[in-house]
Amino acid sequence: MEYMPQPLRVLVTGASRGIGRACAEAFAQAGHTVTAVARTGDQLASLKAACGEHVEVLVADLTEDLQLTGTYDVVVLNAAYFAPGGLLDTRDVFGESFTLNVLANHRLARQLLPAMRDRKSGHLLVIGSTSTDDTSPHMTAYAATKKALRALYEGWEQELIGSGVRTTLIAPGATLTSSWDGQELPPRMLAAAEVAALVYRAVTQGLTGRIVLRADQP
Repeated sequence: MEYMPQPLRVLVTGASRGIGRACAEAFAQAGHTVTAVARTGDQLASLKAACGEHVEVLVADLTEDLQLTGTYDVVVLNAAYFAPGGLLDTRDVFGESFTLNVLANHRLARQLLPAMRDRKSGHLLVIGSTSTDDTSPHMTAYAATKKALRALYEGWEQELIGSGVRTTLIAPGATLTSSWDGQELPPRMLAAAEVAALVYRAVTQGLTGRIVLRADQP
């Protein structure tokens, strides 16, 4: 059963690679109009070349206060910075990633959700992480930002109850993207396309709440 009008206007952040690109491709290939946002213009151009007229690209740095125009039926807040590191390491990974992983999503939600609420329709999807449940010692800084994002999501979810706007937090386990380049890989990892397929299914089937996806799920 389709829960959204066709075709959809979809915003995907962090759309140049990994989960974000896979989400953009999934919606575009189904005939929806995707605004793909990322900092890397060449990778966005590659996405545009692959998907054609269904993708419009926006080169932007979300760590700055970006002002978006237009309205969207679906917003996929995916942009994030991943790096291993502890809170007490010499390198401040938490400080480096907080602006993108937390503050940028906060700003975009404040900018985009009121219009959805006024229209009494729309779907917000946030890409979280299972690291909020199972924090590894070498990933405490990253997990801290994702826990903050999860708390933001839970606040949005509560504030939008009864508004007609659906909310979903997709929490994948370790996913094979270029963020893992040069690092030791876990024994089992998700493909970005598997996460994107769940995002698309959440929209088309109206799935809400927190949904966990792990590579070892049956």
